[in-house]
Amino acid sequence: MNRRPASIAILAVSAVLLAGCSAASAPIEAVTVADAPTAIGVSDGDLWPSCWSDDGALYAANGDGSGFGSTFSDIVMNRITGTPASDDLAGEGLVSGDALGQVWTDAAGYTRKPTGMLCLGGALYLAVQDLAPDFNAAPNATIARSDDHGRTWNWDHAAPMFDDGAFTTVWFADYGKDAERRPDKDYVYAYGLDGNWRDSFTDVVPDPTELFLARVPVASVQDLSTWEFYSGEAGASEATWTRDVAAKKPVLVDDRRTAHGMSVISQGGVTYLPKHDRYLYTSWTEYTFEFYESPQPWGPWTSVLSEDFGTYPWQADRIGGYATTVPSKFVSDDEKTAWVQSNVCPCAPAGVTSYWFGLRQMTLPG
Repeated sequence: MNRRPASIAILAVSAVLLAGCSAASAPIEAVTVADAPTAIGVSDGDLWPSCWSDDGALYAANGDGSGFGSTFSDIVMNRITGTPASDDLAGEGLVSGDALGQVWTDAAGYTRKPTGMLCLGGALYLAVQDLAPDFNAAPNATIARSDDHGRTWNWDHAAPMFDDGAFTTVWFADYGKDAERRPDKDYVYAYGLDGNWRDSFTDVVPDPTELFLARVPVASVQDLSTWEFYSGEAGASEATWTRDVAAKKPVLVDDRRTAHGMSVISQGGVTYLPKHDRYLYTSWTEYTFEFYESPQPWGPWTSVLSEDFGTYPWQADRIGGYATTVPSKFVSDDEKTAWVQSNVCPCAPAGVTSYWFGLRQMTLPG
């Protein structure tokens, strides 16, 4: 990894009104997270990007495991019921492997990994990337769709939607059940990283330090020609867009390095909190959680949590984790509590593992 000077460059301007809202919202000053997951669904795998569908269930895709089923695959789709608050999480593995996507990269060892999900109008969308065998490069990605709640999926088999490492770690803003809380009913929003899903430990591609944003009409999520990428200044009063992915501009730049030398922008999730009228981006590093908040999808993003869990080995009562997301289904009505999903791989020398769908509580200001 490159060892650049520790500095932060979160692109910002004064907070402004979110389109469609009538008054400026108060910033989320800080959040706190529990030391370890306490609500666990009996399952196997990691990543677990998810969305809350019109049927009331949470749909989540895992990587490298059997999910809530019994057959191992590099990617599995699952239907999850219950809540962490009632400690009754249960799930069902639906489909896996070739039924969900394909590997576009010719080089040996690349596998499919889920990075984001969207539930919209009864349909499910799944963003799938190619990931190198050492997890240090993600050159391609595409989006699959299901119209039968995850049983069958379709996508363009001719070519990936995103290639050359541009916007190849994709996840969608989480706007609640069936995306019903999105402020612009004509579009959905997606976030993306270039190069890799987290710090590229071997520096085969540049470490991600920039978060990008796109919007796409609700009727054409799988048609890249209709995607528009944010091209203005982060936090601007009015958003500007371009169809040219090469002309996109970041909505967040954070080139800090942790005490462990790692970049802090990674594959996570962005959840909209309607009572706060704010957005929460949950990022992470090998040893830390890095959370941000914003009044608009395009910023300005401000750090609200940088929690260092220390170097390995960890103890079971205090662990970090990767691929941090906050499913909107598990945000309390008063938005004082939410639940964070994260994982610890048994392949890491962490001394403990958290390789299942597991949630820890997060507390937000009232």
